[in-house]
Parts: sequence; structure tokens; C-alpha cells
Amino acid sequence: MIYSSSEYAEALYLSIREKSDEEAGKAVGEFVESMKGRGLLALLPEILKAMPAAVKRMEGTEDVLVETAHEISDDIRNEAIKVIGKKEDEVEISTRVNPDLLGGIKVRGKDTLYDATLKNKLGRMRDAFVKS
Repeated sequence: MIYSSSEYAEALYLSIREKSDEEAGKAVGEFVESMKGRGLLALLPEILKAMPAAVKRMEGTEDVLVETAHEISDDIRNEAIKVIGKKEDEVEISTRVNPDLLGGIKVRGKDTLYDATLKNKLGRMRDAFVKS
């Protein structure tokens, strides 16, 4: 059976996640030897590249992007997380300043988009005006 790099990354993570550093090191060594024995050593770079996403998936962590027109404080950033119904330990937050938004905030999670930007509000007003 052929497995994807993601599946190998998940298996490797599951095999080491609750082990001490010494035990995890030994498990990684055994994993590498197993891959070598199967002639799959060339997959290791792809498996390592897939590890961060696999860890997030296995731990239930979600990437959240908070986009604003100007720099924001940590308090506002943390409130933005609540808007999409997550706790701070359930997300990995990245922020981006985008002057094109004019003002307001946009929060994008895996399945959620909260757009309270001035650009979005002006666009909806324009659309409503054109329709009437």
C-alpha cells in the first residue's frame, strides 16, 4: 500500500508525541531505518515538510488570519479569535496589515470569514445603490 507524505508525517507524529526526547529520538531513528529498508528514503524531505500541518491537524489547531488596515493591539487580536468561536490555545494566529481595507477588521479561519472592513461595507452600499 502506498501512503502519502502527510500520512507518514501523521504516523511519525503519533509515534513520538507523548515520548521523552530520548525515546522520540530513538523512534525517529527507527522510522528512518524503516523508510530506508522500504526504499522510501527519498520521501523524507516531503514528510518533514508535511509535519507542521500534520501536527496542527492532529492537535486540532486552526490557522487564523487577522487582517486590518492598521496595526492592532493584542487585546483586539484576541477578541478577533472569539468572533470565530475559538479559544486562544486552539488557533495559530497571524496578522497582516492591508491598507487597502481602509479600516475595520477581517478574520479568516478554516471555515469562517468575518469581514467588518470599511471596504466591504462600502462595497455592499454600492451594490445596494446599484440594485435600487
